[in-house]
Amino acid sequence: MHLLNHRMGCLMALLILGSPVLLAQEKGIGYDLKLRAASGLSTNDHLSSSAFGLGLNVRYGFEWGTLNGELGYFYKPGRQYLVGFNAPAAGMPAADPGYSVDSRKNSLNQLNARFSYERAINNTWSWQAGLQLGQSKFRHEYIGDVGDTGWATYEDTYNGTPTKSVFTVNPFAGVTYQINQDSAFELNLISISYTAIEFQHSPGSPIVSGSASVPGSHLVYAGDRLEEKKRNSLHIEIGYTFRF
Repeated sequence: MHLLNHRMGCLMALLILGSPVLLAQEKGIGYDLKLRAASGLSTNDHLSSSAFGLGLNVRYGFEWGTLNGELGYFYKPGRQYLVGFNAPAAGMPAADPGYSVDSRKNSLNQLNARFSYERAINNTWSWQAGLQLGQSKFRHEYIGDVGDTGWATYEDTYNGTPTKSVFTVNPFAGVTYQINQDSAFELNLISISYTAIEFQHSPGSPIVSGSASVPGSHLVYAGDRLEEKKRNSLHIEIGYTFRF
């Protein structure tokens, strides 16, 4: 009886120790739900450093590794902020900060697809590298009430929520730790690119006709425009995977 218990104990130990090996060598098709959070190494355009995402992944394991294809969503919020005032239109007095305010808020989101190759390092760790493809959408909210002292000469009011969408291809690479057969932890370095827009207004400008089909031009002050800036920011990303 003692010998039988000893053998059963050895068998259980082998199964426990061997499960990561079986996981590392898993072949065939499988499915994952992935939850992610990221932090930017730099911040621009008054966006938060943090970002959040989720994805549905299909994986196919074979002898030399695993191929992953994922559909996902990514969101990066922004903070409310105030801006200064541009030089006034010709012949007009400057905007008075005591009678003027211009408030802004930006955000970024993306519907994307990820494609990656994953290869085991040992029984529990693996490395991965791939590309994230998607339409990055930058949203710019602004509202302003701008005038000279006592609004003696002019009072300009304007608001809008234009967006700028661009197709991006961003590389990423990282490591995965297999917690158990049903879950895993990821750590990635990913590049996130987008095109930011910023509304520009010259206080005291005359009102002119505009076109609602052109972003920003329906705010019919002469010279109103949207400036564009291309951005690229590295993010450290952590993720938790539910395996099915």
